[in-house]
Amino acid sequence: MSSASLAPPAGGLARPALSAVAAAAVLVLAVRVADTYLNDPSVPRPHDFLQVWSAGRLALSGGNPYDGEAMYRLQLANRSPSSYASMMWVPPWGLALAIPVGALSVGAAQALWVFGQFAAVVVGAVLVWRMAGGAAGRWWVPAALAVGFGPLWWQTYYGQYGGVLLVGVVGFLLAHRAGRPGLAGAFAALTALKPHLFLLFAVGLGIDALRSPFGRRVVLGGLAALGAAAAAATAANPDVWREYLAAVGGPGSPYYPSLSVWFNPTVQAWARYCTPGQPMWVQFVPAAVAVPWFAVYWWRRGGPDRWPAAMLWVLPAGLLLAPYGSWPSDLTLLLVPVVAVAARADAGGWAVQGRWVLLGAYAAANLGVAVLMVVYTGTAHYAWVGPVICACALWVADKPRPEPAR
Repeated sequence: MSSASLAPPAGGLARPALSAVAAAAVLVLAVRVADTYLNDPSVPRPHDFLQVWSAGRLALSGGNPYDGEAMYRLQLANRSPSSYASMMWVPPWGLALAIPVGALSVGAAQALWVFGQFAAVVVGAVLVWRMAGGAAGRWWVPAALAVGFGPLWWQTYYGQYGGVLLVGVVGFLLAHRAGRPGLAGAFAALTALKPHLFLLFAVGLGIDALRSPFGRRVVLGGLAALGAAAAAATAANPDVWREYLAAVGGPGSPYYPSLSVWFNPTVQAWARYCTPGQPMWVQFVPAAVAVPWFAVYWWRRGGPDRWPAAMLWVLPAGLLLAPYGSWPSDLTLLLVPVVAVAARADAGGWAVQGRWVLLGAYAAANLGVAVLMVVYTGTAHYAWVGPVICACALWVADKPRPEPAR
């Protein structure tokens, strides 16, 4: 064999070397950005992350995690970006999640909470892709869709609960698919961190419990998980439920505004704003109409086996109907229908033109979110994001589903 035959092809070494250099450069840049994000005293910490960490700290010490003054002082001492306290309005069972976060130093807790949720969302998107029939070798498609998703940017910037909620939904679907109802219920319990976003889901699970053994085991698993979380919070502070109800039902304080004055980025909040007197009940009208309708629908046509398909429209509908507290970061949940739609298109179920239309709509919506984040005109102006993405998801909810990839 000649020596020439042993030589690598021209450019064969250059590409791996360039890839390695590019990867190293990206890694160095990421480390520098992360270090600045976590340790630079001039960079504020994520506002909503601070609510989780400070509530956990107070609960660990036996204090009141719903005390606005105590929350504000802890947050102010740890680079709060705001002139008011970021309150943890999650019911006390959510303290079972906050207490481990509060046990860490604020820097370590921020890294775990923010970067951990970011990673969970990307992994969750890949898992949804596979469940929807996407090819295993094209995992980078859902990963790219997740990283480019505007609501995930908001989630990462503010440190809300979007990633935890997505883990609950994806975990429920995976456990459901594996025939493990108790585990499915335990994952579904994570959605109780923000129960107002999952009204239809909760009604459907309740009806399932009335009609099938599998549904009953799902609900029992969820109740067991919530009971354990509530017991942990109550053990840390026996008065926590009274303190929570007093804060939620109160008029606010000098340290935080009342829940009734928040302007959520929803269509119903705009409807309330345009109604004389701005009565709070206006925001509850869509949910009050939809919940009974859905209960009748699910009783007639639902069942535990329907959740994998129904979640593609139940999730968007729940976000649109939420009477309050549907923030841009919560729209991270829409990655479930978005990725499922992409998997169907990628599997060849639609014409190429349809794929480009969907990709263009996706890019335009996320570009709009990026513009709003840069100019920051206030969260009320994000009201269009949910309806636009939900409209696409609802439109494709009844499209034929390709066979899962093997």
